[in-house]
Amino acid sequence: MNELEKIKKMYDNGFRCIRYDDTKDGDMCIYFKNFDNEDSRALRVKNFEQKMQIKNFISQNSMR
Repeated sequence: MNELEKIKKMYDNGFRCIRYDDTKDGDMCIYFKNFDNEDSRALRVKNFEQKMQIKNFISQNSMR
């Protein structure tokens, strides 16, 4: 399972992205929190294409 699919499952289970750090040529660290049960998790992504897909998914699913 790729990282985007993992993130989609996390969103289905109530997690939301609270922050991500992305360096131009390095890893992207993504931090998640489930506000219902106060659980938190972090993922690290290296692949550029996956980073862009994940950023788009987070942007489309963020509360505004």
